[in-house]
Amino acid sequence: MGSMAHSLFNGSHAGGYDGRTCTPLSCDVGTLILFLPPKILTLEQALSGFADKAVLAIAVLFIVAKGVEQSGGLEYVSGFLFSTKSSSKQRVSKSANSMVWVLMKFGVPVALLSAFLANIALVAMMIPAIVQFSAKVNIAPSKMLMPLSYAALLGGTLTLIGTGTNLIVLSMAAKGLPQFRMHLFEIGIIGLPVTVAGLLYMIAVSGKLLPDHHLAIQATSINAREYNAVLVVKPTSSLARKTVQQAGLVGQPGLNLIHIERGTATFQPEPDIVILPKDRLHFGVAIDAILSLTQLNGLALSEDEGQQQVDLNRLNVNQCLVEAVVANRSPMVHKRVGDLKLRSSYQAAIVAVHRHRTRLNSSIGDISLEAGDSLLMVADGSEFVSQHRNNSSFALVAKLPGFVPIQRSKAGIAAVIVLGMVIASSIGIELLTAALFSAAGLLLTKCLTPRDAMDSIDLPVLIMIAAAFGISVAMVQSGAANLIAEALMGLAGTSKSGLISCTYIATTVFSLAITNNAAVTIMFPVALAAAQTGNLDFHPFVYTLMMAASAGFMTPTGCPTNFMVYGPGGYKFADYMVYGGPMQLWLLFVTIGVTLTSHWWWLWSLALLALTVIATPIFARQPWNLPPTNRLVLEDEDVSIANIATPYNDEEQAKVPLIP
Repeated sequence: MGSMAHSLFNGSHAGGYDGRTCTPLSCDVGTLILFLPPKILTLEQALSGFADKAVLAIAVLFIVAKGVEQSGGLEYVSGFLFSTKSSSKQRVSKSANSMVWVLMKFGVPVALLSAFLANIALVAMMIPAIVQFSAKVNIAPSKMLMPLSYAALLGGTLTLIGTGTNLIVLSMAAKGLPQFRMHLFEIGIIGLPVTVAGLLYMIAVSGKLLPDHHLAIQATSINAREYNAVLVVKPTSSLARKTVQQAGLVGQPGLNLIHIERGTATFQPEPDIVILPKDRLHFGVAIDAILSLTQLNGLALSEDEGQQQVDLNRLNVNQCLVEAVVANRSPMVHKRVGDLKLRSSYQAAIVAVHRHRTRLNSSIGDISLEAGDSLLMVADGSEFVSQHRNNSSFALVAKLPGFVPIQRSKAGIAAVIVLGMVIASSIGIELLTAALFSAAGLLLTKCLTPRDAMDSIDLPVLIMIAAAFGISVAMVQSGAANLIAEALMGLAGTSKSGLISCTYIATTVFSLAITNNAAVTIMFPVALAAAQTGNLDFHPFVYTLMMAASAGFMTPTGCPTNFMVYGPGGYKFADYMVYGGPMQLWLLFVTIGVTLTSHWWWLWSLALLALTVIATPIFARQPWNLPPTNRLVLEDEDVSIANIATPYNDEEQAKVPLIP
């Protein structure tokens, strides 16, 4: 699913900034450099952020998050969240697929997971799952992706490790006030009621305020070549006894289910057709979308070589996907794939075949190859390309980029390691130390390879954060922090409520205008000066900075996750204003209220939770939250042999729906 996430939003994300636009990284670094000529900062002060423990901790957390992703941990969670299986054997009413229940189904778990995992990695993993699930419940992805981003942002306020900005603020506080201490869950006294308030807002207004872009998801880099692939449904597959629509085989960019073969019978892939074990699924699939087939659980290659089938969902780290073109004088020309014995000869198995301007409807083993055919193969060993680059059988051999096998057998190990990191942090062990041990554990247990660990570190993000530390020092050195603090004091007076309110508003405005990391580094010295001038406890100011930095709801650039869903959701800038603006004001009131009365945080939490429980079923029945179709959905257990479609031939094409 990580590969799918890459292919889904890589193109749109890459296009988010062009050469004429100042990226957050260039803005931060450029600003930092400007402080050097006038000697506001020394070179050592400008570079001090690169040696900060918070920056190092974030770098290691990138590795930990990658280990969880590679082990299939997040994939398992997303598969569980978006399963259409139900324990009930009754038909489900239309309101059961209400957008409210859909939002709660993923919003609450995403918020909880975001408290301990990097929200960027979490949202990246969830985007493709939500896109697939939206087709099953007939709700536009644009109705779900912005709430996904907001749920991740809210959940990051539950713990100190929930978001990088929390660590930045904590590190600055420790430097400014050496005696300052906070435990792992302390920010949660503010974050919990605010998160509940945010979820309440989403279930109340998402159906009304979010745009309905059903056609927003478009392949950004789908290659025009269509491969023919035939996959067998294994008895243990999660797709077995699901309809084509429930299995998520409808509407995926570049993936076209041509027909279903069952014994000697053939079926049209109508949405209500039930998939059975041993069915052979014939796909027409673009090269960029072939990676999504590796994420469909329990599908094996359909071959006639008489050897053990290759399960695309269980490829190991030593296997890779390669593309090879059959040469003009290749001994493979005019021979059936089933007769070539590719596994014994090349230690490879064909996944799909492409022939120029021709759709191949035969099983892979029955295809007679021709010169120029493109073969997509699973190779045993990454050295396949170097070994066969000069082989006369192939005109071209190349490794397919973007494919990383998921080691699902390691999911339990990765979960235990991450849980250990969380427990260690909560009992007072320094986060960097706990994260280093977790990363080492993931590497030693081979949940993650050293190369993947290095690739997971997002250097631009780390450079941006480190530069932001230097900017904060410059704010203090130049006296700008004191000037802003005095202006803030003049507006707010000397009251704690006024200072907290102005700190929150100013940090939020900076976060919306630039980046949340830069916002907290600019506002931290201001908040510290204001608190010291007023002789006030600095803890409420730290809470306010952390909460405001994660409250960039009104613009796509307010937080990285907002920008990640911008392209896949087909959003416009105004969509964030319409949906995020009221949420910004609502959470402004809740955050300031809870912060000023933090000893009553539990009362706020209980009241908001009770209101959410009462309001959820009420909003679930509202017309604007219901899917547009009137067709009832039948869950997996309702499927019986009588409901399974009958075969058709060329003269007769019959479709028997799930519901008699």
